[in-house]
Amino acid sequence: MANKIVLVDTSILIDFYRKTDKSNSLWYTLVKQGYRFAISVVTKYEIYTGASQKPNRFLEKCL
Repeated sequence: MANKIVLVDTSILIDFYRKTDKSNSLWYTLVKQGYRFAISVVTKYEIYTGASQKPNRFLEKCL
């Protein structure tokens, strides 16, 4: 699965941010399974405009 790329949507990121146990999120599961991911410009915009400071710092490392 390492050659598979998943386009991560806002709902997957929101799921990740809201869960206290990140290992139960879909994004965490996909990364652990070896998928690479991409995030569209629209999703970046949605997250940056709606996120608090903590997720924004995390996103800067990922994006």
